[in-house]
Amino acid sequence: MRKIYLLFCCITTLSSIAQDRYFANTYTSNVLPKNGIDIEFWHTSRFGHTGQFFHAQDQRLELEMGLGKDLQTAFYFNRYQKRFSKTADETITSNEIGFSNEWKLRLTNPMTNKLGSALYLEWGIKGGDETELEVKLILDKKIGKGLLAFNGAVEYEREFEWKGGKTKSDSWKAPVEFNLAYMYNLNREVGIGFEIKNFNKIAKTTGWENSVLFGGPTFNYWGDGWFVIANYQPQWGNVKKTAFAPFSKVLDEQERTEARIIIGISIK
Repeated sequence: MRKIYLLFCCITTLSSIAQDRYFANTYTSNVLPKNGIDIEFWHTSRFGHTGQFFHAQDQRLELEMGLGKDLQTAFYFNRYQKRFSKTADETITSNEIGFSNEWKLRLTNPMTNKLGSALYLEWGIKGGDETELEVKLILDKKIGKGLLAFNGAVEYEREFEWKGGKTKSDSWKAPVEFNLAYMYNLNREVGIGFEIKNFNKIAKTTGWENSVLFGGPTFNYWGDGWFVIANYQPQWGNVKKTAFAPFSKVLDEQERTEARIIIGISIK
């Protein structure tokens, strides 16, 4: 009887959270129910480069849909803006837009199995001259009122340019990223936790350049049909020093600090 009661409590808690989102960076195996629709707005600010002013703002508008049979898809409209200094008296602003589409298939449910798991695929275009393909393995586990999640992802990025009347691409990047996250649900509405991100830059011409660690707190609030997630992640350091990244932190291509907020609304 006690086991049935605990299972009932877990199910009612999850039913009050129709969204599949718990963390700002780390994905979980949860998927929307069939015909479930979420609209989400993401804003990410990245700042802090050595020797220059730098502030990047990434925005994503997402339409997410549950298809049934443990499958969901989402469509993103993306905007990327950077403002940076080249001299002490001048800043430059650049803007790009993009589109991406994700698919997530849940393999096992953490409510009925010891471990939840899912496969994730996202493809996209950025700025009209860059294509991206990301593949991710998602694992998570319920621990009492807590949720532990792990992601392992590899992304293939390729830029194209127009040369001699033809489209050419001579190089590619394949960054590898790992995410580890934990959230403790204080009640049905509020969760607090942390996220750790390990970003590894790997490119065709230079190989494995660095391995950067970020980490910080995450806050989650679920309302009636809506939610807000906020995360703050300063850079901890570079665990793989190379000729391209010889210092304890990577502050030329990576930022000193990243902050993200996600606002979501469930349509049905």
